[in-house]
Amino acid sequence: MNTSEVHVWRVRLNDVEALEPTPGESARAARFRFERHRQQYLRSHAALRAILRRYTEEPLAFAVTEAGKPYLPEVPRVKFNLAHSHEMALVAVATDTEVGVDVERVRALSDYAAIAERFFPPSEAADVLDLRDFFRRWTRIEAVLKARGVGLNDIGLDPSGEWTIQEIDVGPEYSGAVALPLAGIQPVVHDFGGNR
Repeated sequence: MNTSEVHVWRVRLNDVEALEPTPGESARAARFRFERHRQQYLRSHAALRAILRRYTEEPLAFAVTEAGKPYLPEVPRVKFNLAHSHEMALVAVATDTEVGVDVERVRALSDYAAIAERFFPPSEAADVLDLRDFFRRWTRIEAVLKARGVGLNDIGLDPSGEWTIQEIDVGPEYSGAVALPLAGIQPVVHDFGGNR
């Protein structure tokens, strides 16, 4: 993979074999109240580790920035991001460029127009057409925030500079997007494991 690419992996969590979790993953999973959330967390992180193994042979020793974004201190060139919602996850991997990804299950949300009006940045603030359009825009916004490593702190602000913000086809029940602070990057989309 070169610096002009970003790879996005679609992961159906039901298709991921349970791998032995790291001690940190076990500790984090134990804090989830519901078993299904524990399993989604463990399976998404097992997939993340398996995917990152394709990009480096170095030990996968994870660290977290002050804002909470994971990274690999032993492999600083490999940038990655993970998002999961219900039974779908996305993992994005880039070289030497921060990357963010988001996936959301499209679900009933009665006040989506008010949420968009209050929280969407000017570039996404035009009238939201329907619920699917809301989630399409939300995943684009969240992917940018995750690439910037700022979480929801800057949710109402447009990012500065040139960006690639690309929607990812994750089927009719979900919306997904990837973002990185370089213009004109075409994502290479892969399916992980037994995904169809």
